[in-house]
Amino acid sequence: MKQLTKIIILFLSWMTMSYATTSGNGTVSTEDKPAVTVSASHPEFTIKLKSNPTTGYSWFLRSFDSNLIQPVRHNFEAPTGKKLMGAPGYDIWTFHVKPAGFTVPQETVIRFIYARPWNSSDQTRQVVFTVTTQENKIP
Repeated sequence: MKQLTKIIILFLSWMTMSYATTSGNGTVSTEDKPAVTVSASHPEFTIKLKSNPTTGYSWFLRSFDSNLIQPVRHNFEAPTGKKLMGAPGYDIWTFHVKPAGFTVPQETVIRFIYARPWNSSDQTRQVVFTVTTQENKIP
């Protein structure tokens, strides 16, 4: 009986972890995939940008429509595998579309810049993501 209980607990733990990793952020976008489509059933999305903070460069959130989108979190994901000094990782930005973004289909942009804070603005790189929402379907 104890063995069966352990198996059930392990299975439920595995199911919970699987659900947590797949049910959160429905969309992950990158520089080569700058179009984001978000539905009301999955209002969160993630933007993943290659980054190397050892060079002094960082990604900065330049602009977004705060009436429609809310930043949720930002963190740096270090490179996996070989731990090489100076190897690039990823800046992970998570956003949540507010309920107002789903009343009708809408399109907005999020702008990021990759820059050294102490350098002039002519040494920055900009990336623009287009976010499109799908309206709520009323049954």
